[in-house]
Amino acid sequence: MPESKWSQFIPDLIVEFVGVLFARVVGGVIAYFKCDKFKKWFGRLLNKMMLASRWLIAKWHLVVLHSLVVVLGTVVFRIYADWRILAFSLVCYAVGLLSWGLSIGRPISFGRSKSTESKTKYLPISLIPGIGNSYLKSRYIAPPSGDVFLGKAQFRLEPDALIFDTNEQIRYYTPRDDGGKEIDFQLPKPQNQVKSAYFLINSGNSKSIYAHQDIGEIMLVFKDAPPIVVELVLGENIREWCPGNLGDFVREASSSMITIDAWTGLSKQGANAVMDCLQIPVYECMRNCFLEKIIFVHKSTQRLSDTMGVHFSVFAVSLEIEQRM
Repeated sequence: MPESKWSQFIPDLIVEFVGVLFARVVGGVIAYFKCDKFKKWFGRLLNKMMLASRWLIAKWHLVVLHSLVVVLGTVVFRIYADWRILAFSLVCYAVGLLSWGLSIGRPISFGRSKSTESKTKYLPISLIPGIGNSYLKSRYIAPPSGDVFLGKAQFRLEPDALIFDTNEQIRYYTPRDDGGKEIDFQLPKPQNQVKSAYFLINSGNSKSIYAHQDIGEIMLVFKDAPPIVVELVLGENIREWCPGNLGDFVREASSSMITIDAWTGLSKQGANAVMDCLQIPVYECMRNCFLEKIIFVHKSTQRLSDTMGVHFSVFAVSLEIEQRM
C-alpha cells in the first residue's frame, strides 16, 4: 500500500468505527427504555460479559502473550513482505500451540499420538437441607430408592431423599430484576473432568397457556470459565410431572436433552406420574475446569387466568466424570 494511502487508512478506519459505535449506542439506549424484552436480554448479556471478563483476568498471561503476537504481526505485515511474513506466521503458530499446551496443563506431543482410552463414572450429589425443601416420598407412591440407573445416569435416592420444589418455600435465594429467584447449590467440593450433568426434573401446574415459555434456568458455574446456561422451556426440555392429572397440561417434551419416562409410577392421588432425566453436556474444552456450583433459577410466570403459575422440581442430581486410562 502506498505511503499516502496508508496514512489516510488509519484515520478513516477510526472515523468509521466511532460512527458505527455511536449509532449502536444510540439505538441500544432507545431500545433499552422502550422494550422490556431488550432490557432483560441486555441484563443477561451483561452478566455473561462479567463472567467472561473474570475468566479473561484469570488467563491474563495468555491474553498478554497473544496481544503481543497480534501487535508484532501488525508491525511485520507493515514493514516486511513475502517469505518473512510466512516465517513470522509460523513462529506465531508455534507460540500459540505452546501457550495452549500450557493453559490446559498437558504436554504437547509432535510425534505419533498414542490412543487414550477413557471411561466414565457417576457422582450422585444429594440435595442438602437449605436447598431441598420437600420429600420425594410425599410426591409419589413407592418412588425409586438406592443407587438406581434412570435415563442415562446413575442417581442415589435415599428413603427420605429431599427434593427441590420451586412451589414450596425457598429459604435462601437471590432476587432477580425480572422477579425471579436464583438458588445457589454449592457442590461438596469443586469437580473437574465433568462430562455431563444430569437432573431428574419435571414441572408442575404445566398448563398449556405456558407452553414454549421459559420457566427457569439451570446454570453450571465453573471456577475459571464462563457458565453453561440452559433455559427450561415448557414442552421442549421439561414437562408435567403427573400426566395422569385431568386438565389441559403439557405432557410431552421434544428436546433431545431430555429422556422422558426415566421412571414411571403413581402419584399420591393414584394418577400416572413420571420423572424425566435432563442432560446438560459440558464442552470438551472445559473438561479441565472445576465445576463449583449449580444455580437453579425460578422465573415468575403467572397469568391473569392462573394465579398459581408453573413451577419445577429437581428430584436428584448426578455428574458424569470422565476418567482417562
